[in-house]
Parts: sequence; structure tokens; C-alpha cells
Amino acid sequence: MIEQLKAELAAAEAELRAHMASWEYAFAMGSSADGGSGHPRHRKTRERTERLIIRCRDLRARVAEHEVV
Repeated sequence: MIEQLKAELAAAEAELRAHMASWEYAFAMGSSADGGSGHPRHRKTRERTERLIIRCRDLRARVAEHEVV
């Protein structure tokens, strides 16, 4: 069980790193400087970022629960 959770966490963290290294992410995070933050594509990118961050945080918590025992 713990190995599966760690593997899921590693995959989720890799996906988050790749996403945050993308041009899509860079443009979405930098768009507020020129007023383009409301663009639907940027909103979707920010939503995806938030989902990935939450997934990683949840998986880290689940792994920690198993390691404490």
C-alpha cells in the first residue's frame, strides 16, 4: 500500500513539475501584469495547477499517515 502511494506521489509530483515548467504555465502566471489574467485559457491553467498541487498535498498526507504508524 505505501509503495503504491509513494509511486502515485512521485508521478503526481513529476506531472506538477512538468506543468510548472511549461510555457502555458509561464504565460498564465505572468498574464496578470498586462491585464490578461481573465483569459479562459489562463484560468484553466491556474485551475489545473491548483488541482495538481492539491493532489500532491493529499498524497503526501496519506504517505505520512502510513509512515507514522
